[in-house]
Amino acid sequence: MRIVIVGAGKVGYSLVKALYHNGHTISVIEKRRELCERLAEEIPVLVINGDGSELEHMTEAGCADTDVLVSVTGKDEENLIVCQLAKRNFGIPKTIARINNPKNEPIFQALGVDISVSATNILTNMIEKEVTLDKLKTLAVFEQGHMTLVELELTKDAPVVGKKVVQISLPKDCLLIGIVRHGHVIFPRGNTLLEAGDGVMAVAAAPVQKALRDALLGGRR
Repeated sequence: MRIVIVGAGKVGYSLVKALYHNGHTISVIEKRRELCERLAEEIPVLVINGDGSELEHMTEAGCADTDVLVSVTGKDEENLIVCQLAKRNFGIPKTIARINNPKNEPIFQALGVDISVSATNILTNMIEKEVTLDKLKTLAVFEQGHMTLVELELTKDAPVVGKKVVQISLPKDCLLIGIVRHGHVIFPRGNTLLEAGDGVMAVAAAPVQKALRDALLGGRR
């Protein structure tokens, strides 16, 4: 896959290194000459010393024949402009932008950026999952952290043990999709009985994870 990365600071450098070693063809645009020189010495990728929001430099980096553009500068407005130029002028299929201020995420989405990544939101979600939802294991994250696939094990005194799935009151924006019992996966139906030791898997919106945990385990334990 051909990828153009705008910004070669700590985030950009790590991204270039990881993607290059995974076999992708990488081009980088960076304003600071010293960062360009360091990157060019360490990783054999095309490095353009210039402004990622200027069409000349984007063309030089190969944006006309690129699958993905990632803008990870330290300025939200610059990342937004770069992604818009990539879409409008080069027709790049996928644009990804780093967001430094989480409040800007709705703006990025409204203006056509395909994926916006906020380090603050990611860290906040990770901390909340570890500290608040200690019994809830996150298996996967979707929709930029808004939806998650989670699993928890039913204790013997959990209020749902011995009940049918249809009898359980679950929060809105939550769906049970599987039960792991004795190493086997059961697809739950309305008449499926829940047992102690069951690993219950569910897809849940991030805000209702605690409510899901409380519904299945009976509150904080």
